[in-house]
Amino acid sequence: MCGKLTADRGTLLIKAIAAAAFATLLLVAAFSWWFQAPWIVTLGYAAVSILALAIVPLSYRWFGFLDRDVIRGLLDQEEREHNEMMERLSTVQNDLTELQNEEGAKQVITLKHLLNDFHEVIANRFQGKQLSSSTYLDAARNVQNQTLQNLSDMVGIGHSISSLQRQRPLASEQLTIQQDRLASLLSENRGLFKALSDTSIEVANIQEVSEFERTETLARLKDLSSIAKQHSQ
Repeated sequence: MCGKLTADRGTLLIKAIAAAAFATLLLVAAFSWWFQAPWIVTLGYAAVSILALAIVPLSYRWFGFLDRDVIRGLLDQEEREHNEMMERLSTVQNDLTELQNEEGAKQVITLKHLLNDFHEVIANRFQGKQLSSSTYLDAARNVQNQTLQNLSDMVGIGHSISSLQRQRPLASEQLTIQQDRLASLLSENRGLFKALSDTSIEVANIQEVSEFERTETLARLKDLSSIAKQHSQ
């Protein structure tokens, strides 16, 4: 995610430099034509112009403008994803409530709390720390998406169970299979919730952001993220 943000801003910067380089070329040509200066003077003016042009992108990075732009884009994207997930969760919660899946509806509430905690960490805890924030965001978001997908799957399974219950005893075997699937998803989410909650607590207690890279927190999130990706395939 952070790589994409950096690439987007890098493309914009390259386009801006190209436009500035073209403008510089026009200015050098205009200087030479207007003042009819000797070639050595024109060459010196061109050298100064190129040097000034080179300083622009270097200053953009040296003075932290690039990092601030990437972080701002990271926070904006997290805000957008957070709102989208909360909207989806509200829909899933209504569906699970209608299907009388009480534990599933409770898990939606749990995930909402975890998302709000995560949103707070990204917005405040690691603000200005591009690497740690983006790494934490990517890994945790994959796990959150998996729990949300599990909840969405519960809705489909719930409709299937309701239909199969009306076909008893002819569909008793299929009913047992669907009920086992539902129980498996609920159990998987409980494990993912605990891991996300433990991670949030550990991250909140980190005194220095650099410690984040030295703890098991990131490794745990990456492991969970890898498992979530495998389940989603």
